[in-house]
Amino acid sequence: MVDWIKKSPRWSSITAIVIINIVLFLFRMPKMVLGNIDFLVGLFLIVLGSVFIVGAGHLFTGWRFHIRKKSDLEAENDPKHPKLKEVGSVKNQPIRVNKYARYCLGVGSFLIVLGIILTSI
Repeated sequence: MVDWIKKSPRWSSITAIVIINIVLFLFRMPKMVLGNIDFLVGLFLIVLGSVFIVGAGHLFTGWRFHIRKKSDLEAENDPKHPKLKEVGSVKNQPIRVNKYARYCLGVGSFLIVLGIILTSI
């Protein structure tokens, strides 16, 4: 059983979600509430998967966040901004979808479909 969970975490998560939904349905939780919860969790997982894709694709390269004004000494010791060609060459690499993004997208799409089905019944 543990080997199956480690081998295919996506399918084991989907199986656990189906079991949890059946148990909650047996405890008289309304189908509309179950569908709404599944849909919202699915949307969250889709957004999380897209963040993983954007992060792995180096699309955050070159972003700078200035929260407070620095003194002259701190500004001198700051690392230099990367050159434009370096940022462009990193961003032009092919987009990679890692295992975390694949997991979030797979389980999230299943939850969205399950939420739509439960809401429409």
